Amino acid sequence: MAMIPAPVNPIFCAPQVVQFIIEQKVFTISSGKFVINDAFGRHLFSVKSKLPSLHVKRVLCDANGHPLVLLTKKVLTMHDSWEATSETDHDKMLFTMKKSNLLQLKPSFNVFLGLNTSKPDFTLKGDFFQFNYTVYHHDMIVAQVNKQINASAILVGKDQYVVTIQPGVDQAFIAALVVIMDQVAQDDKAE
Repeated sequence: MAMIPAPVNPIFCAPQVVQFIIEQKVFTISSGKFVINDAFGRHLFSVKSKLPSLHVKRVLCDANGHPLVLLTKKVLTMHDSWEATSETDHDKMLFTMKKSNLLQLKPSFNVFLGLNTSKPDFTLKGDFFQFNYTVYHHDMIVAQVNKQINASAILVGKDQYVVTIQPGVDQAFIAALVVIMDQVAQDDKAE
């Protein structure tokens, strides 16, 4: 099996399959806030909006609130495009994610690590409207994302995503991709 890159940090890779829940309050002014817990309820990550800004910006933090990744939506691009940089070194590009083709009936999203722009390192494919999709490293499944729809989440105004991550995959990286895809879906609904 090929080694899977860890764009954020290899300390967020586990030797076993990991499942976590991402929750976002949807009816709040700060719609960019997310809480990410493992299947046992232990806090793993959080995401905060970075305001004010001309660009949409999110900061992924570890369980202790230390910033890890700055996610920035690029505004003057034809494709939905996001950049992820190290929160401690904004010049260090971790990855870029963008819609693969504007004319596709079933869009996919490509992720390029570092300064790579030629061949995607990861691809997201699936039903983005229903928020059920798969993350691939080349042809290998590394994570699956499914939106949970249940009465209690609807009543308290929360979106919930269940994310299953394969062994050896950077969990912080996958969390960042899910946060970006949530924002892409919100932008598509607004158009």
